Formats: sequence, C-alpha cells, structure tokens
Amino acid sequence: MRFKQIKYVFFALICMCVTPLITHAECDYQRQAELSRLASNVQFSYNYDSNMNFTINITNVTDDIYVSYLNPSTLSYESLYGAGEKNIQVVSGTSLKFVIYSNDHNCPGEELMTKYITTPNYNVFSNYDECKQYPNFKYCQVWLSTSITHEQFQSEFNNYTKSVESNKKSQVDKSTFWDEIVTFFEDNTPILIFGAVLIGILIITIIVVKLLRRKH
Repeated sequence: MRFKQIKYVFFALICMCVTPLITHAECDYQRQAELSRLASNVQFSYNYDSNMNFTINITNVTDDIYVSYLNPSTLSYESLYGAGEKNIQVVSGTSLKFVIYSNDHNCPGEELMTKYITTPNYNVFSNYDECKQYPNFKYCQVWLSTSITHEQFQSEFNNYTKSVESNKKSQVDKSTFWDEIVTFFEDNTPILIFGAVLIGILIITIIVVKLLRRKH
C-alpha cells in the first residue's frame, strides 16, 4: 500500500514538471496575433511582358509563415517557404486563391489568412487594324473579358463605324449651315448696317409721330 502511494506521488511530480513544458509549447493567443500580423503584411502584385504573360509577385514572406496555392498548370497544391520574394508565372485571366499558413513549430499549419488575385483578360481584338483606326470601339480595349466571335466583332464594328460616320456628317452639316450664315453677314456687312440704320430711323419716326398725335 505504501509503495502505491509513493508511485502516485512520483507520477504527480512528473505531471507537474511536464505540464509547464506542454503549456509553453501551445500556440497561445499572443503568438497567433503576431503570426496574423505577419500574414497581413504579405503583398501580392503582378506585371506582364510583351507576350501578355503575367508574373505574380509575392513579397514580405517570412520564415514564420508560408503560402500555399493551387497551381493552374499542374492542378496540384504548392507551398512557398522561406523569406524573400516569390514569383509565379501565369497567363491572362487567371484567378488564384492563396492561403497563408503558420510555419511556427508551436502553431504548425494553422491557417492565418486567405487572399485572392486575378490577372485581367487580354483582348485579342485589340490588335486588329479596326481597333487601331477606331480605338474607342467598345471591343477594342486591351483588357477585356469577352466571348464574342470574329463575325460578331465585325458586325458590331460595322454598326459602330456607320454611327460614327453619320454623327460626323451631321456635325459637318451643322457646321456648314452656321458657316454660311457667318459668311453671309461678312459679305453683306455694309448693306446690313445700312438696312439696320434705316429700320432704326423708321421705328424712331413712328414713335415720334405717335407721341405728337397724343399731344394733339
């Protein structure tokens, strides 16, 4: 009986010694907050080359965290470890979901943050000669998500050019009309001034005659 009591006391002492170590190894709230702050500092950006291939740049990654994403080329998940800038090659119109995890030995694999990035869709129609002549056409933007066919593009473009030419003709007609009026006044200025003076004299004469008649 005495041996059993000693065994229990000895076991309790071991637990008391081990417990602080286990507690210290836990992922406490303060460490989680610090890891979340590191995750929020991770920056995502992209640039592209002349062939419209995109490079996604990931910066501010530290040794305490890592970034995981689904590679669209291999359709498998990849993880980016270690401090320093990370670069990923993708095509236009790619949407990626990045999950930032803890790499801390006390908080291994804990999900900290999710970020999304989408590269814009390159519009192949923007290279057409029609777009070089009419860059304001709605399907001529460089970055545009569209599923129209070549035939639909041509049909829409023809309607657009007809509308543009019609507006130009209307503006020319209005401009010509006002130009003719201005030209008429410029060419007949002396006659118009003389006519205006005669009309003025006639009006004054009529007014004076009426006033004189009222007095009598």
